[in-house]
Amino acid sequence: MSVITPALLKQQSALFSTLEDEDLLAVFDLAHTVRHAAKQVLFHEGDEGDCLYLLVQGRVKVSLMSAEGKEAILSLLEPGQLIGEMALLDGGPRSATVTTMEACEFLVIWRKGFLVFLEHHPKVALALLQALSARLRATNDLVGNLSFLNLPARLARILLNLGQQYGRVTQAGIVIGLKLSQEELGHLVGASRESVNRQIRLWLETHVLDYDHGTLTLKQSDVLFREALSG
Repeated sequence: MSVITPALLKQQSALFSTLEDEDLLAVFDLAHTVRHAAKQVLFHEGDEGDCLYLLVQGRVKVSLMSAEGKEAILSLLEPGQLIGEMALLDGGPRSATVTTMEACEFLVIWRKGFLVFLEHHPKVALALLQALSARLRATNDLVGNLSFLNLPARLARILLNLGQQYGRVTQAGIVIGLKLSQEELGHLVGASRESVNRQIRLWLETHVLDYDHGTLTLKQSDVLFREALSG
């Protein structure tokens, strides 16, 4: 695990990257470090929102659960991104459940102290609003995809997005450096594991991609791109 320093905080987080050193140290004094193993719930939807998390290392998923117990993954977050900023500002309950996908390290800032800090640092408040706007746009895009696109198009868009965020170019294709089960892919696109399995199997047979123990390799991104536009 990394050792979080003010310099690392400034380097990783767009929220704090514009702060002067003195102000950055003031933020750092408000925070403490926490670590969680993989597959641990950071907080549940409906929990009290009393702090902001900055993801320093690892990846997490943000999801909602239906009354029937079905999960819908809203987003996958990586180092430098904020978690819990909505509840931090309005004091309301958590709007989603956040679960670690691998071992993670966070910087935690409590709401009471941070609100006082924001009053004296409008640039940080503006950056926080920009982060919220970006999250809202991503959620709107997701809802639009679930509402209007067929499964192959939705799945192709998700895979291309994952390839862009986590991909590594190799001779075999773009290897996505994030292991996902077919059930988790289903949660991302709003479909059953069986439906995702059928589509993945079709793309395996036509050599569009490889799928080995949770690791996806996009072999024909152009085919996926055309599929993403066809839905």
